[in-house]
Amino acid sequence: MRVSKKFAMGSAALGAAFLLALTAGATAQGSSSPRDKLAVWAGHWKRHGEVKETQFGHARTFDYDVQCSFLPHGAFMACSSLSLMPDPNHGNRISNGANLFYYSDVDKTFKYTEVHPEGGPREGTALVDGNVWTEPMQIQRRSGGMADAHFIYDFVSPGKIQARFEISTDKGAHWTVVDEFVDTKES
Repeated sequence: MRVSKKFAMGSAALGAAFLLALTAGATAQGSSSPRDKLAVWAGHWKRHGEVKETQFGHARTFDYDVQCSFLPHGAFMACSSLSLMPDPNHGNRISNGANLFYYSDVDKTFKYTEVHPEGGPREGTALVDGNVWTEPMQIQRRSGGMADAHFIYDFVSPGKIQARFEISTDKGAHWTVVDEFVDTKES
């Protein structure tokens, strides 16, 4: 099974997309406002990551430039990501994507919509526990059927996120780290 770079790198955009202007510690732990929690994503982020050599793909590194800000009126956080290197999984072209994050008052959850030129959209829910954001999802397996996957973003400081993308083929009993990356806030 090979994971589409759309998921691995696009979600890197998603992780970077959650990056906002307030401090991660104060925002995620001390605020009750959904807008304040979204604000941890605001800013200009540089992402550097490593794809692991696994059954899902071959080892390589990647770099992204991610910029996130609230749209006018403050209900939505919009993030745009641009790969800083060609992607052999996408015909050696530079890949980019956009994410829109928001809080659903109806469902009482954080949600996102992710779009890439290769296709989309992909929608999902983000679970927030203190400084950790988790995006659970299911992905198509090459052999057929679905596998569980998730992105985990840990805001270790106001200007740094440690993140990873993992896949489970046994309903979450065991997880394989596919990508690990660090986002560093530029501004």
